[in-house]
Amino acid sequence: MTQIEHLREQAQRAERLARNVLDVVTVSRLLEASEDYRRQADRLEQRSRCGTMAAEPVTHLQCSIDID
Repeated sequence: MTQIEHLREQAQRAERLARNVLDVVTVSRLLEASEDYRRQADRLEQRSRCGTMAAEPVTHLQCSIDID
């Protein structure tokens, strides 16, 4: 399992837990965690597609290659 897959799985777990919890604060924290896991996974996925593991988020413009 890749780190991206692991993060997406964690996001899904947090969402499942949030659906079964009655405490509003806990639901909110679980959904925030889920969003954070998804953002991290998206960032890693984008970097892997661009061939970079830079610490900063990569924009689609940074992934383009200029051919002159």
